[in-house]
Amino acid sequence: MAFSETDISLLLSSELLRGLPESRVFEEVFRCCENQLCLAADTVFLQAGTERPGLHLIAHGTVEMLVATSDGAEKIVEFARTGGMFAEETLFDAQPLRYTVRTLTAAAIFRVPEQTVDAWLSASPGFSHRLMAGLAARTDYLQKDMVTFCTKNATARLVCYLVCQFDKAPATPDGSLLLNIALPRNKLASRLGVSDSHLSRAFRELEDKGLIVKQRNGIFIPNVPALSAYVCPSGCDW
Repeated sequence: MAFSETDISLLLSSELLRGLPESRVFEEVFRCCENQLCLAADTVFLQAGTERPGLHLIAHGTVEMLVATSDGAEKIVEFARTGGMFAEETLFDAQPLRYTVRTLTAAAIFRVPEQTVDAWLSASPGFSHRLMAGLAARTDYLQKDMVTFCTKNATARLVCYLVCQFDKAPATPDGSLLLNIALPRNKLASRLGVSDSHLSRAFRELEDKGLIVKQRNGIFIPNVPALSAYVCPSGCDW
């Protein structure tokens, strides 16, 4: 099934492309059905080891990136959602993809071949700057994530993910935040590197302290600074 006009509009309004004057160039590419992926939930569409997978942009949906552990289990290393991108780290070093990608929900994803990315880099300085900024942000993110894994317990990892990583804690006038976390609990536990039971205890601890409130449409954080201070009393590590 071909992308809808809404799918194409969502791609053009992503953080990577929004407002760039070369929008017609991007739109022409997005109308190429060959690289439009309309996928059902729980579909593996990229395998670890794939060479030159290209840049992938998510029009809508959520995917999970995972690796196999030594005992044959799966470890989720990250999620990507509507407006996000993945596999960008393979564009410039010719290294194969290091993780497998599977849809967590139904998704519309566009694969931008490497030669198309090269053409966009030449045609659009704005695209070049944003892609480089995205790569730099990903590197910084991975470094911080590694330190978090090495130094923080389950509760602190959860708070870091909710406040610093899930939605970048957008500022609100009263310091509150509502997160719609459409992630199965066991998958979030895998991403955080903790057991399901440890994650459940972490959620319960934060609820008992009144720092988060479960709601039907997600998790409400009454006071983001207070939640951050609970695990980083001297101020956020980052």
